[in-house]
Amino acid sequence: MLSNEQWNKIDKKYGKLMYKISHQISGDTAIAAFDDNLQDIRLAAMEAVIGFEKQNDGANGKFDEFWGSKGFDQYIKTVLWNHKNSKGKNISKRYHINRDTVSANENQEVIMMQDEKSNSNDLTHFFDEMRDVLEGSQADILRELVKSPDLIRKNGKVNVHSLARKVGETVYETKKQLDIIAWRLSNEL
Repeated sequence: MLSNEQWNKIDKKYGKLMYKISHQISGDTAIAAFDDNLQDIRLAAMEAVIGFEKQNDGANGKFDEFWGSKGFDQYIKTVLWNHKNSKGKNISKRYHINRDTVSANENQEVIMMQDEKSNSNDLTHFFDEMRDVLEGSQADILRELVKSPDLIRKNGKVNVHSLARKVGETVYETKKQLDIIAWRLSNEL
């Protein structure tokens, strides 16, 4: 069992990663709602601690002995991502993901529709979490990308020139901030 102090250490260090992974589990929201995904990922984190303690007949020691080690860091991240993949695979088996969908290529008007009143709780939570990670115009750039997905080309690259115009920055500064965002999102988690 983990103490509150131990869980707080895990949540502080890996909480954003758990949050990110929970957002990436998709499928039927009745089966994989964000809150359910987050709870499942948190349970997987707790089980990872127990599993790491038991590994090699207890050679890793107890929590306080291995906390902060590179081996545990790699182990818990692997457990969390594997849990995400496993859950996603099970959702795919139980629910046909293309059910009740339309082709975006055949229905371009669907992509162009914008609901200005939409206030997704998931996005609100995401931006609240990212406030600690992003600085200055970085949050504005990320919001603009979410608000205007057409700024992302089919190959996955951002149309930096258009994005720069929308956020009122130079192309150089926008590219620099995008690089920082990418680095922070991958390294801060």
